Amino acid sequence: MGKKVLFGFDYTNNEFVKIILYLFVGGTAALVEWALFFVFTLLAGINYLASTACAYFLSTLYHYFLGNILVFTSGARYGKAKELSLVFLVSGMGLLFNLILMYIFVGIFALNEMFSKISATCIVVVWNYLARKKWIF
Repeated sequence: MGKKVLFGFDYTNNEFVKIILYLFVGGTAALVEWALFFVFTLLAGINYLASTACAYFLSTLYHYFLGNILVFTSGARYGKAKELSLVFLVSGMGLLFNLILMYIFVGIFALNEMFSKISATCIVVVWNYLARKKWIF
């Protein structure tokens, strides 16, 4: 297992610090996702479901790379190719949940698109963390 060190502090086996860092990584990934969604949907005029998929995919890449640097040990359980495949499988399920929630919030209940995106993200983040922790890293 690779050591995790931040500012000289070894937190390799400190789950509390890893959860805090995961929240930081996830929080910044959410900001990236929301900003991209805003640009795609509200500025570029792209359909909210297509914007959801594009923003989610790009923020997943960001999350994967920063998460491997700060939180998870890449390659600890699986080879890099399988690991990345599993990340995108889990993220694909998260995207499906996101799209369903967006359709319910915007398409059925006619809620604001940006409010709906933020709400969907807050719900799906729980799935993403638990699935990555249990099955990938």
